[in-house]
Amino acid sequence: MEAKPTIAIIGSGWAGFVMSQQLSVAKYNIKIISPIRTLQYTPLLASAACGLFDFRLAEEPMRRRHRSNVQYYKAMAESIDFEKRVVKCKPSVSEFCKNQTYEIKYDKLVIAPGCDVQTFGTPGAKEHALFLRTTTDARLIQERILEILDAASLPDVTEQQQRDFLTIRVIGGGPIGIEVTAELYDLWNEDLKFLYPHLAGKFSIVIHDVAPTILSPFDDKLGDYAVQSLHQKKVELKTSSHIEKVEKDAIYTKEDGKLPYGMLIWATGNKANSLLDKLDVKKPEEGMPRILTDKYLRVLRPDGTPIDGTYAMGDAADIEGYSLPTLAEAALQKGEYLTRELNNEADGIAAQAFEYKQKALLAYLGKGDGVIGGKQDWTGESAWLAWRSSNLSWTQSWRRKIMISINWLFVWWGGRDIARK
Repeated sequence: MEAKPTIAIIGSGWAGFVMSQQLSVAKYNIKIISPIRTLQYTPLLASAACGLFDFRLAEEPMRRRHRSNVQYYKAMAESIDFEKRVVKCKPSVSEFCKNQTYEIKYDKLVIAPGCDVQTFGTPGAKEHALFLRTTTDARLIQERILEILDAASLPDVTEQQQRDFLTIRVIGGGPIGIEVTAELYDLWNEDLKFLYPHLAGKFSIVIHDVAPTILSPFDDKLGDYAVQSLHQKKVELKTSSHIEKVEKDAIYTKEDGKLPYGMLIWATGNKANSLLDKLDVKKPEEGMPRILTDKYLRVLRPDGTPIDGTYAMGDAADIEGYSLPTLAEAALQKGEYLTRELNNEADGIAAQAFEYKQKALLAYLGKGDGVIGGKQDWTGESAWLAWRSSNLSWTQSWRRKIMISINWLFVWWGGRDIARK
């Protein structure tokens, strides 16, 4: 009996996770390499941070009992030898095996490591800002919210100190920055302000963005609507804001100088994964470095020829001449496509080219308000309901859909766990 080919998948994001769960174990030996053992439901992290449901519901484990023959390695892929078909890895298991490296051999390779945090090299950003990419990040944000409220409630704290402690600055006016702002606004106005009546009027949220507008992926009309909605909620917008450095309790901008904060959330987008620097593959001449592939998602050499049996997906990759956004939806569609094609390939079925189907863009604005951009633009409560429904659609299991829905019901009835009625 002929041995099954081995497929190594680098990454546990939307693209890698789909392949890990749906690629045929009868046809392939599957090995997953990723420093994160779960799929992170990034669109749900802001809601989890603000207490709408348990953090564990915002992630999905890679390891499954019914797919126990899929091998998972908690490690970073450090380099790839395309000729020898070997991935060199370094374990990501805290103090264990810190200096150990090992190699994983493969017959086919899928590169989908995602992107790193983009701070534009701002001094102090990585040390003092909070991010929103994992459930660990969401936990830290929730803990920080409670910390600044407790600090502002201590005796002998001046009113100005209270206002500084309760100032939340969000860096980035894209969908992630706007949605975490909306969830924080709801958390304060629906629950926390009733627990902290002595802090009324002192809680504030400020959005900073280097661009002149917010929600740039959306139509200008929807962006203007979002600005008006946020202004009505007394959310301050500082567009064309250039941050020069970050300290533990203040940011410094070119326009306004020193600005204090109690919590700083950094949501400015992506930069290329460090693995890409070590890969001799074709990349765009301009913009963020990404692995260029052909329409079958095969990785291209610098001369434009495809590398046999080597594929790339997710935020770290793009199709030559067919630029796609670094969105979860694009990564998910690529993962589903490549899973289907590789399963078909094992049965001798010819490959079909990948085609991306653009879905509507959604963003939540707080207080039951939102925007949707697509074939038909929506605003208001109907857009919020569509956004909230889409949260359930991201989850990959009915168990989580049901549990999140039950959590929403309990929050509506008895308040959030961090702010019980």
